[in-house]
Amino acid sequence: AELILGNGSVRSGRGLTAALAKRMGEAREKHPVFAEGEYHALGVIGEEYRELVHAVEHESPERIRDEALDVAVTALRLWMGEQGEPVGL
Repeated sequence: AELILGNGSVRSGRGLTAALAKRMGEAREKHPVFAEGEYHALGVIGEEYRELVHAVEHESPERIRDEALDVAVTALRLWMGEQGEPVGL
């Protein structure tokens, strides 16, 4: 998996996996219920996307990466079916 996620580099894949896991943990702690349903989840993802657009247009590469990670985490939380219920239940 790390090889695939890292586009041929296990080291890069490991870095992505670690960054994603860290940000996912932070997001779940801050927002145990990230959305009330699927459409609300789309709104949350949309807001994160708008923040990413702003970062691309006005901020540093580091901020762009941070915002891109937030988009990924919110999309993955929808994929995991976390909308509408606290994490771990």
